Amino acid sequence: MTTYADFHRRSIEDRDAFWRDEAALIDWQTPFEAVVDLSKPPFARWFIAGRTNLCHNAVDRHLAKRADQPALIFISTETDLTAQYTYRQLHDEVNCVAAMLKANGVGRGDRVLIYMPMIVEAVFAMLACARIGAIHSVV
Repeated sequence: MTTYADFHRRSIEDRDAFWRDEAALIDWQTPFEAVVDLSKPPFARWFIAGRTNLCHNAVDRHLAKRADQPALIFISTETDLTAQYTYRQLHDEVNCVAAMLKANGVGRGDRVLIYMPMIVEAVFAMLACARIGAIHSVV
């Protein structure tokens, strides 16, 4: 069994192999060509030429085997409300919000300001932005 210390040590001593192995745990739309580009210090570019989607990795890839398992559990200590969404339900909600955003002209690279309290709909909006490639900021 790998300890946290071993895991951390490998991330430092064998950085590229470590991050290549970790990156293999998610789905990539376009595989990356190199793990990191350090040619312009102090700036680093990670997973060069690779493309992935956070929403796909958080929701969609779980549909085949875990569609009816809990994906999001919401508990509000302020309102005493709770809600639970399966991966299938979360997928449906996120797709609805993504369709609404697209119908209003929001697309890849656009900026979306999410001015909502921490309610489940805010999560749907954040994931919907990630799905369509819009950049979101939460206020």
